[in-house]
Amino acid sequence: MLSRNLNASSIRLMLCVILLASFFPTASMANKTVIEATAHLTTPFSIPRSHTVQISDKARTYRLYIKLPKGYKSSANKDMHYPVIYLTDAMYTFQIMSGVTRFPMNSNQMAPAIIVGISWELGLKSDHSRVRDYTPTVDSSWKKITGGADRHLHFLKTKIIPYMEQNFRTDASQRTYVGNSLGGLFGAYILLQQPDLFTNYLIGSPSFWWHERWFLTQFAKNINSLTAIDANVFIGIGALEHNEEGGDSQHNMVADAQHFKALLNNLEISSPALNSKLLIIDEAHHATAFATTAIHGMDWLFNTEQGKSLKSSIETADSNTNQYKKLIYSERF
Repeated sequence: MLSRNLNASSIRLMLCVILLASFFPTASMANKTVIEATAHLTTPFSIPRSHTVQISDKARTYRLYIKLPKGYKSSANKDMHYPVIYLTDAMYTFQIMSGVTRFPMNSNQMAPAIIVGISWELGLKSDHSRVRDYTPTVDSSWKKITGGADRHLHFLKTKIIPYMEQNFRTDASQRTYVGNSLGGLFGAYILLQQPDLFTNYLIGSPSFWWHERWFLTQFAKNINSLTAIDANVFIGIGALEHNEEGGDSQHNMVADAQHFKALLNNLEISSPALNSKLLIIDEAHHATAFATTAIHGMDWLFNTEQGKSLKSSIETADSNTNQYKKLIYSERF
């Protein structure tokens, strides 16, 4: 009985303390500034000058994320035609590319361009869509469907690129492909199969390990037929993307990227219009390398003073390049 009374007394005491505290807050609580914010629950964040459209490849539907550069709709630029940067894995790469190019483009350090992100197939899990669409061979050891790169390349060439060039003021001589991981493998495969589809290839952490390094073998076998490539190829890879001591990958992706760069070096001897660069990013692994690959690759390609792509275009489309340098923006950020 005594124990019960003590418990009841303790409970009553605690309730009194709580009640008093509600009427007499402590000094620290009383001195705190109340922070107010207005919540707009129905207004999601959006990237400026961007919108989406849906486009179909027969029974498959994809979404394009399209961002126009600042000044695109200005009457002063009505005759301006812009490079287009095509991104795979849009739900990951579109926000990154928009962010890393915003200040350089708006401050005239990088030529303005239209950014187009290509989604995975709508209604299909992301890993199933990308493994199917970005791989060039059927690998029966995988449970997922593989080997759909040729179909996806056809879709890109006959539907996505024509849609952009019919509906926007694009510079068809300045197409850039951007892909990471399996998307990097897909980009390298386009370079092998249809190298003139893009002027620039930005290839991040390419999955050359696919199907026992099939792509590197095929590229080496067909190198003699690629003697007239006119393209700029930027490869970025994290320094930790290897399977040796200190690495964090199941494959030696660094060595594979170096192998690919060596093949391109040999090809450049017979293809003077081909330029390539390999960037190995210190302390970066597969999950962190792409943002650095994107900003350095875009600067290498589109820097208004030194960009490889713009230097090439000076020889063939000097007037368009000069327009890039004359654009004036009302805002820098």
